[in-house]
Amino acid sequence: MELAYGKFTPFSHFSYYLGTFGAFLTAFYSTRLACLTFLVKPNGVRPVIGFAHETFSYMFIALCILAIPSIFIGFCTKDMIVGVGSDFFGAAIYNNPKTLHIFDAEFVEFFYKSLPVTLSLFGASLSFVLYNFQSSILFNLKVSFLGRKIYTFLNKKWFFDKLYNELFGQFFFKFGYTISYKSVDRGAFEIMGPAGLSAVASNVARKLHGAQTGSLYHYTLLILAFVALILSMRKFWLLFEHSMDYRGLVLIFISVFLILSSKK
Repeated sequence: MELAYGKFTPFSHFSYYLGTFGAFLTAFYSTRLACLTFLVKPNGVRPVIGFAHETFSYMFIALCILAIPSIFIGFCTKDMIVGVGSDFFGAAIYNNPKTLHIFDAEFVEFFYKSLPVTLSLFGASLSFVLYNFQSSILFNLKVSFLGRKIYTFLNKKWFFDKLYNELFGQFFFKFGYTISYKSVDRGAFEIMGPAGLSAVASNVARKLHGAQTGSLYHYTLLILAFVALILSMRKFWLLFEHSMDYRGLVLIFISVFLILSSKK
């Protein structure tokens, strides 16, 4: 955050203040967690709380040993790792000279250097006092008109799930059912595919059935007519095969197919 403030631009100052406020909130809810877990009256039921117990001594000793370097390691190794003139990382991490503001950060005012730590301590102290001695203030703030609105907004995760489900989830669900499934899959594909072929076959079979007169000369006439039609189409194709486009025949076939399908 010192490096961000040391850039001395509006965006860097905004990042600094945002990070400082985040440090305050982090200290506040971390202390709140510790208070609700170890100090104040628990909200859980008695059978569940009865099973809570301390860890065994080896784990406690290990945590105590790890707590000491976790608190002081950053302060002790700052100058070695990220200090001015330190070549600890060498060429492992590239630093663009245009964005290198470590020297400017050394001359940041003491107030801005200590502000994140001050707000962190203030947030931890405020959380400790409120949750141990002044919990009624938090309750009254929560049940107030503005407090209920803010609590609901934050508790509902900024209504992100509601917006996501209504704007995206429901939209794609309706699109998939009404457009993709009913109109395309059960609509166009069925008409052009199984349903259309079945309708055409049924219509042709019905018409052929109606043409069954039982007279031999009718059958002979139909056979001669179809043979003449086939020979005429073959002759027509041999004469005009170089000037005709097969795509036109495909369109004619599709048109006849749709017309026969619509008469189902």
